[in-house]
Amino acid sequence: MPGSHWLITLSPENYSITREGRLSLLGLRSRHRKKAERVAVGDRVLYYVLNQRIFPATATVTSAYFEDRHPVWINPERRDDPFPYRVHTHPNLVLEPGEGLDAEAIAPRLLYLKRWAPELWFLALQGDVHLLSSQDFMLVEREMQRIAETRRSRPERLPHALLTG
Repeated sequence: MPGSHWLITLSPENYSITREGRLSLLGLRSRHRKKAERVAVGDRVLYYVLNQRIFPATATVTSAYFEDRHPVWINPERRDDPFPYRVHTHPNLVLEPGEGLDAEAIAPRLLYLKRWAPELWFLALQGDVHLLSSQDFMLVEREMQRIAETRRSRPERLPHALLTG
C-alpha cells in the first residue's frame, strides 16, 4: 500500500553503514519478508538507532523490494542472514552525527507508544520494522526539521586563526 510509513530500527553500527551508503539502500532480515513485500515506492522511512535512542534520518522508498544476499550490514544474531530483502531509498532529512532527535523526549507524544508504560516506551521499538501512523511519522519529522533549521540558522564559526589574524 503506497503511502505507508515505516520505522526501521538499526544498531549504531548498521546506521553508520547505511549513512555511509548515503541512505540509498535499506535491508530487512529474512524473517521480515512479508513486510518487505508490502514496502512500496513512495513509502516513507524513519530510522531509529538502538542504544542511542535517537531518530537521525528519514527517507523515501524509490524501488520495489528485491533480494540480494551480498553482505552490507552486520547481523550479530545470524551471519547467514545478510538483510537480503532490500529497497532503494532516497534520503529526505539527515541530521548530523550527534544531532539525532532524542526519542525519549518525543515518545510521550507518539500514538504508537501509547499502549506501553511511559517508562518502558523503548520496548515498543524493539525489532527491526514497525508500521507507523502518518501522524506519528510527521510529528517526528517536523521535530527533526526544527533541529536541522536550528543548525542552519547558527552563524558559521570562523576558525580561531582568522578571528585573531
